[in-house]
Amino acid sequence: MSQREPELPLSVQVHERGDAALEGVLRLIDEAARPRPLSEVLAALCAEVSQIVGCEIVSIYLREKHDDGEDLRIAANVGFPAGAIQKIRLHVGEGIVGHVAQKLRPVSVELAPTDPRFKAFPELGEERYPIFLAVPLLVGRRAEGVMVLQRSRERWTAEEVVLATALASSFAYALERARVRRSEVSPSKESRRARLEGEAVSPGSELGRVETLPTFEGLAARWATMEAEQPVDVGVAATWRASRVKDAFETLVRDLSKARKKVAPKLDAAQRTALESLALLESDSRFLEMLAEEGAKGGNIPLALRKVAREYAQAPYKSTVAGSVQGWLAERAEEVEELCLLIAARSVGERVPTGSAALLVPERLSAVVALAAVAHKTAAIAVGNSVEPNALGPAIARAAGVPAVSGVGGLFAWARAGDVVLVEGDEGVVRVNPSATQIARFRQKERVARETVSPPPGEGGEEPPRG
Repeated sequence: MSQREPELPLSVQVHERGDAALEGVLRLIDEAARPRPLSEVLAALCAEVSQIVGCEIVSIYLREKHDDGEDLRIAANVGFPAGAIQKIRLHVGEGIVGHVAQKLRPVSVELAPTDPRFKAFPELGEERYPIFLAVPLLVGRRAEGVMVLQRSRERWTAEEVVLATALASSFAYALERARVRRSEVSPSKESRRARLEGEAVSPGSELGRVETLPTFEGLAARWATMEAEQPVDVGVAATWRASRVKDAFETLVRDLSKARKKVAPKLDAAQRTALESLALLESDSRFLEMLAEEGAKGGNIPLALRKVAREYAQAPYKSTVAGSVQGWLAERAEEVEELCLLIAARSVGERVPTGSAALLVPERLSAVVALAAVAHKTAAIAVGNSVEPNALGPAIARAAGVPAVSGVGGLFAWARAGDVVLVEGDEGVVRVNPSATQIARFRQKERVARETVSPPPGEGGEEPPRG
């Protein structure tokens, strides 16, 4: 009988938040699957790849058919001026990019301008970023596009080429998803009518149009368009950028301050203390310094604000302080991320959320988002994940009388931007594209409620209309 071999101890490591590269890859996968316009998805993926790989320029060339053949056109970019890429086209087989599309293999060049296949576009100023890597975006056995990475120093290693090739699959997936969505017949709102159950968070019922929080990457694409229309003068451009950040921050702080004053009297002592602690964030010297620094550096402001949020997000995991303080830092980091997102939205002229909207939130109802909803008179809130009812965000919603439901299964599968939803906070129900009968019933309930709280005729009230 053979002696049993001793069991070897297994080393198990859970890779928590804090690893920037790992977090970037996970976000890349998530962004590629989002049901958004292809231009926004590609812009978001370019921004993520730039961070993961560490390069100044990321460009996506897509294949387009014409009467005289096929071209490769820049469809998304990070690093080049937005106005400079509009007319950049290459034939399949032309330049290093066209060669990669034809041969279906990655190509890296240490000094791209010295390669005989390289085609220069003076308006891009590519000579500043000669370290060149091009990877085909393969859908089946055909290159539907090419991803180009460029940087100013450090040649591409074999490991980086493998990583870039793997990352390119996210772009290919996004292209395939866009093709599938185009081929599908868009279902009518009636066919997407649904009654979704969740957990009651804040009472009341309200109708509203679906609205979701934007992403840093989507806002970055809008910023690039805005920036392309600004003066070329460096000094003027820097002043414009800094003023956009400053004005966005100050406007948002004013809105949140008004919302705090409205809800504070209806919160308990512990909740008021938490609300005051949140207000301190808006005057945190380090936070304000980081905002000013990023605004002065230039570049894409929403992406710069995302960087500020990530530095706060990593702080709890770098800290050696007590666990209770780490927990406070982690909670604060989440609020900073959403504060930065709302500042980024304001910097591109977007007021989030808008009045009378039914705001759909995927993960959590934070205090910052709840205050913004109150400030902008948002009709109702629905949250995909469950939330702690006694947390500050839900408490703010209740204090302001904003109906809210959490833990709504299938929320983002059924509801789309612009759909009408009826949020019933008392029952914990969200009705997507409610029928005319359901809307009429809601309106009647509203009228009865108003008449109940109105004083009767002869006691200061108006006589109800006759007939």
